[in-house]
Amino acid sequence: MQYLSKLFVIAVGLLALTVLSSSLYANDVLGTFTLSHPTQWNDTMLTPGDYTFRMTRTQTNANVLMIRGEKQTFNWFIYPEPACNTCQRSGLNLEMRGENLVVTSLDLMGFHVDFKTHESAKERELGKNHVRSEQVAVKVNPN
Repeated sequence: MQYLSKLFVIAVGLLALTVLSSSLYANDVLGTFTLSHPTQWNDTMLTPGDYTFRMTRTQTNANVLMIRGEKQTFNWFIYPEPACNTCQRSGLNLEMRGENLVVTSLDLMGFHVDFKTHESAKERELGKNHVRSEQVAVKVNPN
């Protein structure tokens, strides 16, 4: 009898680990996007090309965003706004800052995160009058 109860505890433990690990992986968001021009994302300059991304949710309020291109891979901790009612389409939002395109934010269905952008006071003043912006389509893979 004691043998059966130990076996039962081990079986329940293994089942819990399996369910937990599969549910953590299911919370990942995977997708792709293509950049047509060199683009600055935080402190990293991305070359034109195809990229994949993976956003992994953690047990804290920070998520890990991994971007992988042909020659570059980088990770960031991000702090999203999880209840974005205006994010109806997935897209990478870019603005022209000086002579560079800069990533300003990422929208996924119901999810939004802003990224730091470096601009001088002069660029901010000029930007009030004319800012070229565009949105790069992001394809999110179904789980």
